[in-house]
Amino acid sequence: MQLEELTASTARAYKSLVHPKHLEWLDQINGASVWGFGASNNNQPAGIVLGRSAVSEGQAKIIELVVAEGHQRRGMGMKLLWHAEQKMREQGISDGQFAGFIKAQDFPWLSKIAIREGWQLPKVKTYMYTLGSMRLGECQWVERLSLPEGFTLFPWKDLTPAERLEIEQGEGKWYTSLLSPFFEEGKFDPDYSTGLRYQGKVIGWVIVQRMAGNLLLYKTMFVQEKYQKQARGITLLMKTIAQAQPAFPFGICFIEHDNEPMLRFMERRLGPTILHRKLWIETTKVLVGQYSDYFC
Repeated sequence: MQLEELTASTARAYKSLVHPKHLEWLDQINGASVWGFGASNNNQPAGIVLGRSAVSEGQAKIIELVVAEGHQRRGMGMKLLWHAEQKMREQGISDGQFAGFIKAQDFPWLSKIAIREGWQLPKVKTYMYTLGSMRLGECQWVERLSLPEGFTLFPWKDLTPAERLEIEQGEGKWYTSLLSPFFEEGKFDPDYSTGLRYQGKVIGWVIVQRMAGNLLLYKTMFVQEKYQKQARGITLLMKTIAQAQPAFPFGICFIEHDNEPMLRFMERRLGPTILHRKLWIETTKVLVGQYSDYFC
């Protein structure tokens, strides 16, 4: 195994290991504000740790730590983490942070390494699911979903000015700002975003955003509380996914760690459609006055 501090040039070989949203940082590696270390085996990329520092503010964060399948349980992750710690110490950083997405299957070994090296137990904050809606046929219960009389679905682009005003006035009253259908409005897709009316009044929505030619982000789902136990939100979501499926066979959604009902629904009812699971984890370590000689 060979381990090297990366430059913007050498980091390109590790693109296949890095989360898409971090690819831009590879080209910005300068050894100071953006830095990284790569591990290779027989000249093939096998692992990477990527970090960002604001030295003037005394802050640094590991944003990615990946060991490729087939190279785990060989000490590679620990070595990459150790080098990241040393980089932060050299920069005078007193508190190290790790915050980023990892593959769900990597959580056990990464937690073990973190605890062994004196980091706090990593906490899962958000779950990210990549779905293959072409597999909805394996979820036979979806075919039985229907809306009773009085409930109607509509394309979000057909929302009226009066309905918009009423929803805006309801923010903070019957829904939180986090679930606003107007947040980053310029990014969402009005054709595939869907609203739900009951007796002519808007009671819910699923807002989606195009991420790629065949991929949608299911960004926001909300149904008024008194209709949630009637599975109106699930019906709204599944009808939205089914409508988009011919053009967008893949989807992504994020679920907060404390939304247990939705997490159970994903695993129990949409299990056949789940292609990938990722976790957003966070952990910290006090670096000042702590030095490891494990690899010295």
